[in-house]
Amino acid sequence: MFAQRRRFVNQVRRLVYVTTKDHAYTLEGWAQRLAQRGIDVTLMPYERLLPAPRVPAATYILTDFDRLSVSELQAAATVHERLTAHGLTVLNDPRLFTPRAALLKRLKHAGVNAFDCFLPVSGEWPDRFPVFLRTLAGHRGVLTDLLHDLDACREAWQAALTRGFTASDLAFIEFAATPTESGAYQKHAAYRIGDRIVRANTVNERHWMAKNGELGLATEAQYRQELEEMDNYPWRDLVMQVFEDAGATFGRVDFGITAAGPQIYEINTNPYLSIQPDDPQHPNADRRSSLQRIRENLIEAFDAVTQAHPPAWVPLREKRQPVVRV
Repeated sequence: MFAQRRRFVNQVRRLVYVTTKDHAYTLEGWAQRLAQRGIDVTLMPYERLLPAPRVPAATYILTDFDRLSVSELQAAATVHERLTAHGLTVLNDPRLFTPRAALLKRLKHAGVNAFDCFLPVSGEWPDRFPVFLRTLAGHRGVLTDLLHDLDACREAWQAALTRGFTASDLAFIEFAATPTESGAYQKHAAYRIGDRIVRANTVNERHWMAKNGELGLATEAQYRQELEEMDNYPWRDLVMQVFEDAGATFGRVDFGITAAGPQIYEINTNPYLSIQPDDPQHPNADRRSSLQRIRENLIEAFDAVTQAHPPAWVPLREKRQPVVRV
């Protein structure tokens, strides 16, 4: 009895969040929040994980796949295999990672998206406009404004090559966004943590590439709808299916709502989780409540996925067999 009780007491709920070295800021501030649920958070860079001979028993979240090289993804896949073989929960399988262009083409082929993605390196040039030129890997962003004809696309392509961008990392994306009645463009988003989908707050901006949001563009009705959808999210099944199709069990999906329905823009495997629901400066009470609910829902999702383990080490390297001389 005493031995059983001691083993239970010694169990630790540890969450190891793996990112590239310079991008651990995405989870800043969450260690203290999750510690209140008895979860010990460790931020671990791939530069430390991949060469490690052993790691602590914990729940692991592997992120930042689009910032890893092919060889690093393969090494991360080996780590994933070793961890799961020891019965550990690991979110995101590097073997199933679907890069941005491949995901967009898959969604277009499946009829989820109405817009397309064009890869000049493969001889694909836009045949519908407007489009914009962007990089594919590393979240380095959009390189042009909207382009309205093929000549403009060829000029933008050549300019990007002249600036040092590589052909394999460039794609033209067909524009797919519809402004609201007030003229604002919206970016919708939702997180996946294991089996849970958490609605994120909606961003409104005057610029067609909505990203961070502008105060004063959303209406009272929009804020009220956002709060109501915290309990009854209409896009939950769609979001989960997109994550499933992309082979991702953790991340954030960004999308827009158009006349053609929801249009999926990307899945970010290392989303920025900076939620400041206690900011008293936002003038709308519904928005403040929504941010509070998002934080609570994310904490609940992390809490649900993080398993308890006795303090132990998991080997990541196979032991070498002794050489038998004859």
